[in-house]
Amino acid sequence: MELQGKTAIVTGSARGVGEGIAVAMAKAGATVVINSRKEQDCLKTVEKIQAMGGTAIAIAADVAQEDQVMALVAETLKQLGRVDILVNNAGIESAPTLLKDISADTWDRVMAVNAKGVFLCCKAVIPPMMAQGKGKIINISSVAGVRMTFFGGANYTASKYAVMGLTNHLAWELADSRINVNAIAPGAVLTPLAEQSTTPEYREMTTQRLIPLGRWCTSDDIGHAAVFLASDRADMITGQILAVDGGILTGFGEDLRPVIRQRMADMQAKHS
Repeated sequence: MELQGKTAIVTGSARGVGEGIAVAMAKAGATVVINSRKEQDCLKTVEKIQAMGGTAIAIAADVAQEDQVMALVAETLKQLGRVDILVNNAGIESAPTLLKDISADTWDRVMAVNAKGVFLCCKAVIPPMMAQGKGKIINISSVAGVRMTFFGGANYTASKYAVMGLTNHLAWELADSRINVNAIAPGAVLTPLAEQSTTPEYREMTTQRLIPLGRWCTSDDIGHAAVFLASDRADMITGQILAVDGGILTGFGEDLRPVIRQRMADMQAKHS
């Protein structure tokens, strides 16, 4: 088991991609801290991991609130004694709205969770990781943080670019402390939420036009990548962006406008 004896905090792990990462790490032997804003949501993933023979605890916290993040890490240390791995997965999406139509409140909320939340969680785990002499930080960004995509509005894209910049900076800043900092850039991931918010026609169009490997990613795909980056096999990897996207980023010349228009139409129909 690659992560045997390790303790991992996975933010936003009550469902979707975060749940997939948490389950993968538990299967690899880690003790996993399941985090979401509501404890009852966390407990569902804890029960799932325990049912398969893994070890997990639930600690609720809003990653956009510094006092709650500090409490999350403090409680992890109190119960488990150490933090070996941090996966900054918690994030929120925004509809692919034109910038002129994005409110300041919507901009601030997306940035608070997707960018500030990563900063706060990193800041909280760095001291105990330094004291331990080693650590792994994995930030979940997006292909939207590599180039503009159809996945969200300008606030979402900006937040994911921020995650990429913070990843690169911290990799340099923390290298002397043997803390590896990398990011995963998922492409289209077929979570239950994504399945609810997109039409089969839209998913087929994006698959045909944008994904060379011919399918959307699963949460398991992201989980496997996270386990690798958290393992000793990745000890000499830092400051890197691992795209798990089925090849989306290879199609740089693809005209995204028809896909963007369809995505915006779907979202407008959903909220009308």
